[in-house]
Amino acid sequence: MLRFLGEQAAVKRQVLNANSVEQSFVGLKQLISSKNWRAAVDLCGRLLTAHGQGYGKSGLPTNHTTDSLQLWFVRLALLVKLNLFQNAEMEFEPFGNLDQPDLYYEYHPQVYPGRKGSMVPFSMRILHAELPQYLGNPQESLDRLHSMKIICAKILENLEQGLAEDGSMTTIAQENRQASAQLWRARLGRVMYSMANCLLLMKDYVLAVEAYHSVIKYYPQQEPQLLSGIGRIFLQIGDIKTAEKYFQDVEKVMHKLDGLQSQIMVLMNRAFLHLGQNNFAEAHRFFTEILRIDSSNAVANNNAAVCLLYLGKLKDSLRQLEGMVQQDPQHYLHESVLFNLTTMYELESSRSMQKKQALLEAVALKEGDSFNTQCLKLG
Repeated sequence: MLRFLGEQAAVKRQVLNANSVEQSFVGLKQLISSKNWRAAVDLCGRLLTAHGQGYGKSGLPTNHTTDSLQLWFVRLALLVKLNLFQNAEMEFEPFGNLDQPDLYYEYHPQVYPGRKGSMVPFSMRILHAELPQYLGNPQESLDRLHSMKIICAKILENLEQGLAEDGSMTTIAQENRQASAQLWRARLGRVMYSMANCLLLMKDYVLAVEAYHSVIKYYPQQEPQLLSGIGRIFLQIGDIKTAEKYFQDVEKVMHKLDGLQSQIMVLMNRAFLHLGQNNFAEAHRFFTEILRIDSSNAVANNNAAVCLLYLGKLKDSLRQLEGMVQQDPQHYLHESVLFNLTTMYELESSRSMQKKQALLEAVALKEGDSFNTQCLKLG
């Protein structure tokens, strides 16, 4: 703002920071929901310091609680969300492989009398396992996820054999056992999903597709979405025939479901299939049909504009994107739409810089401190 619009405009921009909210989980939620993720990272640091952890406490005896570990998870997840992978890796380091004695309830009997097991949130374990792939070491991520998969499968097996989660003979009420089995089945599915994503990043498409198929077993209600996703993988690698087969499978599954969401999914797959065949006119027809059902569908809107661009209708394409942004800035001022819009400004007008600066002003009113301004191509 300072660089392109001057001091006055920059001063006018009001965003929440770590000082302007309640110093608690409530304030943290407020910062996260307003997309002030950098400020949220700072507040996590302060709250951890209040817990006797964080800055300058390395190597001192720990006093982990479920609250402090939840704060660590939020802070680390935000660092990953901000693409600060190196920082996240450094902050994860003191936790080792997340299995140190002080991370278990049994280590703190005075605080958690009678409780057993790990205090580390499951999502934090997933984050720890996924992190290396963002630092260029996907094999390490796969190894960590594989270890998690083995543990989840073992716990599930114990529960199904009438034992407690840890394999002991403790008797558990039937409904608790069922709830526990359901939880661990969902967790196993979550690990499989991360493995599939990691394989996809490694461009091992055969194994990735196999892994996505196994996720369907754990999340049967997500079958249409997962099959659609597999179809799109084949589209991306140029295998139109196989993609079409998957999209047809989605339509068969969809017969059992009704409602607008399933209708939109079918139309979206057909539109993407035509995009994959460079048939922009047909793709545009399907995206437009989606917009008749749901005029605020950002994916359909964005792609309809791209189709118009490929059809040589730059003015119409621009009108479509600008119309979206003006109609509902709260909903549409996100990075992929803005990147397309600024690209079109460059193609269309010698005044592209002024138009980009106007977008910067619009974004400044809505976005928090985590927005990536590179999508505006301001140079």
